[in-house]
Amino acid sequence: MNLYRKLRRKVKEYLIGLQLRQKIRLLFAVCVMLPMLVTDAIILANEYRSTTNEMKKEFEQSAAAVEFALQSHMEYPSTIAHNIYKSRVLHVFLNEQYDSPYEYYDAYYRIRSESVFDASMGIKGATVSIFSDNDTISDGSGFYNMAHYENEPWLKKLYQEDANRLLLFEYSTGMGGDIQENRRVVLLRKLNMGQFSGCKKALRMDLDYSDFEDELRELELKDTVLVCDASRLIFTNRDALGEKEPFEARPLKIRASYQKPITLYGYDLDLFVISNENMLHAFIARNGGAFLILMLINIIFLRMMMYILERVMITRIKHLEESFGIMEGEKVQLIDGIDGNDEITNLANSYNEMAEKMNELIHTVYLDRLREQEMDIAKQKAELLALHSQINPHFLFNVLESIRMHSLLKSEKETAQMVGKLAVMERTYVNWGNDEISVAKEMDFVEAYLSLQKYRFGDRLSYRLIVADDCKQFTLPKLTIVTFVENACEHGVEKKANPGWIFVRIQKNENRLCIEVEDTGMGMSPEELSDIRGKVESVSIQSVQKDAHIGMMNAFLRLKLLTDNRASFEIESEQGEGTTIRLWIPIDSKA
Repeated sequence: MNLYRKLRRKVKEYLIGLQLRQKIRLLFAVCVMLPMLVTDAIILANEYRSTTNEMKKEFEQSAAAVEFALQSHMEYPSTIAHNIYKSRVLHVFLNEQYDSPYEYYDAYYRIRSESVFDASMGIKGATVSIFSDNDTISDGSGFYNMAHYENEPWLKKLYQEDANRLLLFEYSTGMGGDIQENRRVVLLRKLNMGQFSGCKKALRMDLDYSDFEDELRELELKDTVLVCDASRLIFTNRDALGEKEPFEARPLKIRASYQKPITLYGYDLDLFVISNENMLHAFIARNGGAFLILMLINIIFLRMMMYILERVMITRIKHLEESFGIMEGEKVQLIDGIDGNDEITNLANSYNEMAEKMNELIHTVYLDRLREQEMDIAKQKAELLALHSQINPHFLFNVLESIRMHSLLKSEKETAQMVGKLAVMERTYVNWGNDEISVAKEMDFVEAYLSLQKYRFGDRLSYRLIVADDCKQFTLPKLTIVTFVENACEHGVEKKANPGWIFVRIQKNENRLCIEVEDTGMGMSPEELSDIRGKVESVSIQSVQKDAHIGMMNAFLRLKLLTDNRASFEIESEQGEGTTIRLWIPIDSKA
């Protein structure tokens, strides 16, 4: 009794902890769905068992039909072989010692005229051959001297077996002048009849293999049938390679719906029936109508029950649920249209009170925070424009200074070329209305800049630009790459007395764009490298304005701002050897 009370208390506590919708679903599951599912499962299981039994009977019938067809096809040849074995005239003919070929042929035509033997014995596509170790018998017309064939595998196998008869399945040229290799069904029999034993005699009957498979196909079975021996596929009603091809190997794994061992003229075979129809699909195909009716009844019944409950409770609860958390502009929507005087109505009224308080909080907190974020964005845009204004004077000053210095030393033609290169650069970057440019156009600017610097440094500067074709269409902030190239010229190659190289490589690595600027200039000491790495990590508007490397820090900051801090940087340098800077820019970002 105490156990019952404890169990009832546990159930009560569990039900109290459930939501109303869960209670209704539990009621349906236990009182409606579970009994229906059990009933349907029992019905479907019985129907499935009945279907499988019917299909098993069909498989058995198919196997029996195949076995009967093969046995029937072998019955007449085996009868002919037995008649030849019992023929006294034939035994006398084979045992007789002939003094001359003429005497032998005379006896041969005599037994042929008496219709004792011919090459096929009335069997379509068959060849009957008789072998004897009588040396006075000549080869031909169905009779052969056994001594000429004593090394044949089939003849050895016949005399190695204890049985008087044997069935073989060969891929050979056969007997009687047939020189084509075919699949053959070969019936062998020793002709050692009691009082007429005399010399050693044997019968070989080559049957047409295709007749057997035609026999199976004429059965028009809907399932696939395989007849195999221990190692080969002998017969099938499916599309096979044909009698001109060697026997196929027996499949290693046969998923047979039914299997039966059969014996054909003393030869053990395995007969497999493989269903071309899935058991479940067959069940649905045969019982689909009843199954559909059963499901429709269940669905309609459940739908009626659910409709009644929706009218009473669920519709009101659903309306209450859908109204929770809905925003109208910047306010939480209040719930209207809840009728009644029950717990659902009380819940709706409590929610409306809570929603009014939330609207007050939203007005005082959320909107103020939104205004603060808008001000931060405006400030960031202003700082970005300030960075833009820093770049043009700084960069153009260095270029114009180079032209001024070389104009003093060179002729006007060379000066014109320099000015032309500068014009290309100026046309591209004089307008800051749009800060984004394709990689291809940026690299045109880099090429123009390095040409100017090559003119300036002469043989002291060499460069190579490598851009992957699938990277040229991506965009990035203007002066991103050329800023680092300029840094490589001024702080790397220019300060080194020996010739130097600048390499620019751009490629795509997974979902990031990799930009690498390498120089073989002076490089940096470990202290300088550590200092620059620290500045890159903490770069800001204030630090850019104070830093000596204003162009490089500016480019770092712009990339961070425009990629939401997802751009990353790598700086490697060795004093006296050079510096390598790598930029990693997410492809799905603005840059």
